[in-house]
Amino acid sequence: MTTPTRINLALQGGGAHGAYTWGVLDRLLDEESIEVAGISGASAGALNGAAFKAGMVSGGREGARAALDGLWARMGAVGDMRLVGWMRALEPAGVVQAVEAAMPVI
Repeated sequence: MTTPTRINLALQGGGAHGAYTWGVLDRLLDEESIEVAGISGASAGALNGAAFKAGMVSGGREGARAALDGLWARMGAVGDMRLVGWMRALEPAGVVQAVEAAMPVI
């Protein structure tokens, strides 16, 4: 058996980036010729990194895959949509109101 290629990963944050990275990590787990020696991340990247490492420690490659799948299943199940109300302020009428409110009265 050959020595695996050791790599380090730096995983960026952001929900969409995190979901994309989940797929990349899942694919990376198929490559037994690659060993993740170090991993760091910010925000969603940190969540992916923690799930990946915890899964590897507890169950190897299949454990990492299961931990990542579980993380993203929980993320997808979040039903808290309170942010939607805040985002309404960014609709065109809301932006106009915000600009008008911010303008000094002359």
